[in-house]
Amino acid sequence: MGAKLQNKTRARKHIYNKRKQMDGIREKIIRFISMFEIKCLILFLYMLYINDHLERISEKQVQEAICLLPSWRKEQALKFKHLEGQRECTLAYLELCRGLQLEYGIHELPLFTYNKEGKPSLIAHPDIHFSISHCKKAIGCYISSVPCGLDIECLRPAHKPLVKYCMNEEECQQIFTSSNPDAAFISLWTKKEAVFKLKGTGINDDIKEILSPRNTEDISIVTIPNLIHGYILSVAQHSSDRIIQLWK
Repeated sequence: MGAKLQNKTRARKHIYNKRKQMDGIREKIIRFISMFEIKCLILFLYMLYINDHLERISEKQVQEAICLLPSWRKEQALKFKHLEGQRECTLAYLELCRGLQLEYGIHELPLFTYNKEGKPSLIAHPDIHFSISHCKKAIGCYISSVPCGLDIECLRPAHKPLVKYCMNEEECQQIFTSSNPDAAFISLWTKKEAVFKLKGTGINDDIKEILSPRNTEDISIVTIPNLIHGYILSVAQHSSDRIIQLWK
């Protein structure tokens, strides 16, 4: 009986220490994210979290943030050879942690499962949908109760061969007659990728017609250009809610 009691005591102590360790990590995540100015945008009554001040985050802070990640996400972040990629991958996950805590009171570090095309979902909360995206200028996380897709892209030149490869004739005309062809191109590109991410199919051969009525009949898309910071984002979601936009 004495040995059994000791084993139970050790097990309880181990669980207590593990919980205390996780609580400490969660507190560090909140403190780390709170250091930076985050924009919160309400779309479709749900929250989009944006950090577009990535240049303010030092290499030391990135390394500290990577240490807060669960091992599987840390492995994903470290697959990026350059600091920028590691930073973006890390902060996107931490923004998801922040959103889940603020909106749903979920404090455990989220674990992902993936469909065959690579679309992630939460193992413990399959009813909560999210989409994360990042580029060199910004990272974002959108959380919703219905399937959704978020894409963020840096502005880049609208090279004619690339435009013709992924845009239909009407979209090509829209881009090349625009006063800002680069912004017009990225706006359409982010819409397309946001819809692909919503559908969970990945980019496929339907890229030229993915924004056609037959593909977006029940989908609402909001596109937000931030030309000052050099990026454009789009969010796609099934049309179930009216749209509200509010920067905080």
